[in-house]
Amino acid sequence: MSNSNEIAGHPSGWVQQLGSDLRSQGYASVLHPNFNDQDADTIIGQLLPEFKYLLYIHADERKKYFIADYAGRNTVIKLLEQMEHNKKSARLNVQESDRVGYNRYSDEIQRLNELQKMLLQERFG
Repeated sequence: MSNSNEIAGHPSGWVQQLGSDLRSQGYASVLHPNFNDQDADTIIGQLLPEFKYLLYIHADERKKYFIADYAGRNTVIKLLEQMEHNKKSARLNVQESDRVGYNRYSDEIQRLNELQKMLLQERFG
C-alpha cells in the first residue's frame, strides 16, 4: 500500500463513496478481485468513527460487502441468495460424471448458506 489514502489501488475518493453507499443503502459492495481482508481492516478503521458498527464479508473472489445496519444486512442476504441460486443452477448443468465439479458447487452453496445464517444472527449496534 503506497499511502493510507489508497486501498488496493483505489483513489481516496473511493473510500468516501463506500461511506456514502453505507449511509444511503446500509451496505457497500467491493467488486475487485485483489481486495483483501487487510484492505477491509484499513477501510473499517477509516469509517468506524462515522459508523458505530461495520461488518465485512467475502462472498466470492469478485464480491465483497461492508454492512452497516439491518437494511444493508437484508439486502446482502438477498444478494447471497441470488448467488446461491446461480450456483444451484450451474450445479444442475454439471455432468453426473463430473463429481469434482458437482462437489465444488455444493461446497460453495453450503458456504453461501452459512454466510446467510451468520448474517441473520448478527446484531448491529
